[in-house]
Amino acid sequence: MTSNNRNSINQLALAVSLGLLAGCSQTGDSSSGTDSVQTKKPVMLLDQPTPRSAQWQLVWADEFDGDKINKRNWSLEENCWGGGNNEQQCYTKRARNAYVKDGYLHIVAHNESYSGPDNPEGKVGAGANKTLPFTSARLRSKDKRDHKYGRFEIRAKLPSGQGTWPAIWMLPTDNKYGTWAASGEIDIMEAVNLKAQSDAPGAQAGDGENRIYGSLHYGKAWPDNVYSGQGASLPNNINPADDFHTYAIEWEEGEIRWYVDNIHYATQTQDEWYSQYKVDGALVNAKGAAPFDERFHLLLNLAVGGSWSANANQKGIDKSDFPKTMLVDYVKVYRCSADRWKGKGCATIGEQAVKVKGHQAPAILPQDDRYADGPNLDIFSESLNSNLAYGSYDPMDIVSHQEVADGDHGQVLKISKKNGAGNLYFRSPTTDVSHWLESGELIFDIKVESMTDGSELMVKIDSGWPKTSDMTVALPAMGQWGEVRIKLADLLAQSNRFVAGNQADPTMINNLLVFEPTAAMTFSLDNIRFEKR
Repeated sequence: MTSNNRNSINQLALAVSLGLLAGCSQTGDSSSGTDSVQTKKPVMLLDQPTPRSAQWQLVWADEFDGDKINKRNWSLEENCWGGGNNEQQCYTKRARNAYVKDGYLHIVAHNESYSGPDNPEGKVGAGANKTLPFTSARLRSKDKRDHKYGRFEIRAKLPSGQGTWPAIWMLPTDNKYGTWAASGEIDIMEAVNLKAQSDAPGAQAGDGENRIYGSLHYGKAWPDNVYSGQGASLPNNINPADDFHTYAIEWEEGEIRWYVDNIHYATQTQDEWYSQYKVDGALVNAKGAAPFDERFHLLLNLAVGGSWSANANQKGIDKSDFPKTMLVDYVKVYRCSADRWKGKGCATIGEQAVKVKGHQAPAILPQDDRYADGPNLDIFSESLNSNLAYGSYDPMDIVSHQEVADGDHGQVLKISKKNGAGNLYFRSPTTDVSHWLESGELIFDIKVESMTDGSELMVKIDSGWPKTSDMTVALPAMGQWGEVRIKLADLLAQSNRFVAGNQADPTMINNLLVFEPTAAMTFSLDNIRFEKR
């Protein structure tokens, strides 16, 4: 799933911030990132489950008895679109990839070439076909079993191996607030590369990957979506690929909680999620608990490769041990009898749960770019231009900024970043800066207060990740103010150093400037402006 600023990556986050969260894409314009989940320390769970409340009443269950997938509950997707995440499987409707046997749903990924429609709906003739090297299956309950609020409980055994990406998740059925991710996404459980060498913070050689993840995606329509979530490791170093475990959420109005084997490990609340969508062409803030106040449906799938799993752990896909199988014992959905309309009064609360930090709704900016007509554009001088808004790509809470007094310079913008992935950017309306190219310059004053040896400062401009132009700027002596001048044409001529072949489109800029140190640095900025003759 991507952050607010898709153009921000450094080597720590490169594995996952190419943007796309596998199990979880719905349409051709969907992408998501898991940087903030993947790169922070997981909850190390203790074996202290909390039994669910007796007030949860079962309303629907599929225990996968018999010998066929129940069509009243599930439909199977069929496409070679790659999930919007560069996944390497075609989803098929074949029994080879999804079937019921011995009381389990089997979702099976095979190492075999397959061709099909390159669009999420699987429409034949709606565009090009694609051939991919793996097949698998994705089931969904859309328009068959759709629910608003409740407890959703799935018992499953996950596959292991580099490149595997099982997911149990939910999407909105009606998309009340617009396309992904403005109408939300709920990831009940995801895991990648189980038993491959762990790349978790503090992992040692020989430690097998064992994390699971629960996340939300929300905000605005892609690419301005955001996400927040939490990883967890099972008690006693248990690996989720070794046996069945029960993954669940409890969803009530304004709150969603995550569980594994009845251990409550994460909570997110409406004070840290939001939805912004367009009404009559104007962007507005959705009210209340939106977007998680509408009907959602379930999805079960096993992806292979893709922008998360293939870029994490040992990288790529280990093709030596296929087929891979995700087993599902049952799916159960409960309604809260204490309040069936809002789902409140049945909460299962455990002491190990993390309150997940989410995102606040950003200021709604003007819808035109006349502010940038020139010949002078003041970005920051004493205060931020009212047509812009601060934004921060900050998956590990290591970036801070504030406007502070600094002697003869008056109010300046002070930015501090620790080692790791992160930056500060100036969010803008979609802006055409092409008229600045002939003679325009970016000019700013800077004073560096501290920095890690070898750290550099990147300045960027972008039109939506990965369409980013970036360059490194020369810094004045430590503790002294100095002026930096960059020709806009020179900056925009640069490409994205992390994704070759991409650069910003000067007619479609939506992050006017980005300041990103490559390592720890504290610095102040003033008199940030564009000027042209």
